[in-house]
Amino acid sequence: MKKILIIRMSSIGDIVLSTSFLQSVKTKFPDSQIDFLIKSEFADIMRHHPLIDDLIAFKKKTGFKGLIELGKTLRRNDYDMVYDIHSVFRTRVLSFFLRKRFFKQIKKPRLRRFLLFYGYQNFFEKSFSHIKMYHSLLEKTDSFPETELHLSNKEIQETKFFLLNNNISKNYITIVPGAAWSQKQWSIENYNNLMTRLIDSFDATILILGATNDIICDQIIEHNRIINLKDKTSLRMAMGILKSSQHTIGSDTGLLHISEALGTPVTMILGPTSFETGARIVLPESKIIENKSLWCRPCSQNGSRPCYRKEQYCMSEIDSNKVFEHVNKSIAL
Repeated sequence: MKKILIIRMSSIGDIVLSTSFLQSVKTKFPDSQIDFLIKSEFADIMRHHPLIDDLIAFKKKTGFKGLIELGKTLRRNDYDMVYDIHSVFRTRVLSFFLRKRFFKQIKKPRLRRFLLFYGYQNFFEKSFSHIKMYHSLLEKTDSFPETELHLSNKEIQETKFFLLNNNISKNYITIVPGAAWSQKQWSIENYNNLMTRLIDSFDATILILGATNDIICDQIIEHNRIINLKDKTSLRMAMGILKSSQHTIGSDTGLLHISEALGTPVTMILGPTSFETGARIVLPESKIIENKSLWCRPCSQNGSRPCYRKEQYCMSEIDSNKVFEHVNKSIAL
């Protein structure tokens, strides 16, 4: 039996996308033991994944010393194969302990991204995606598995009890209005307009998911069919909510990728990011809403670069009608 290590430390969206690669590795080596290395703050995403034998969590606060100790531990595990689908400084340090094995590491398109963000020249092939980049280590160029995350039966039951205790019916739509960077965040006016139309059109509750820093969640209009769950759920509970949702709406954020990996289609509102930066949907019922005509987008890898134009047209020119039309079509199917 082969022992295989897959390395993907962060971030949420990229970790979720890596589950497609994980499935392909298991298909190619069905009798293998697969361990997965991840940062401790993201480990909950991959809990209960049936293809992972050992989820190894690295604590960032242990610093460089902790990284060296981790490298020694991984070397003692005596892996037959190591796939580094992250390729950052930390994983390169670990590679010194693992290169005696069959070791493969992705080549990130750093130069093409630089030319795209700062030279406005796009040298990416149309078929590029993070999932395809990961699969290059298996020399696989098409027919990639969809992403997939898992919840335990206990977690599914806990989610049902949570929803019942909060008087939430089976029919609900989830909205994730916040984003790590404000440039990726759609306006509160558009979200409020969208929710008004959703309430008028569907017999469904609207659930709001968000973390402490998502101030936009506090600006949502009040209505007896809008329930703000900001700061009221753990990540795993939020995953349970997304799994049972009819549809999920939001920006290019981790929870949107998680939603798809749990089988719930999304409407993803793209501003400063694009598929060249990892903003890619996987379910046929999902849709990306974006302003494709702008010369200035994408402008950064994760949306962190402040907009230098007088108005952030990549977000302001996406009105609530466009988003509503797709949600309406998706739920009606």
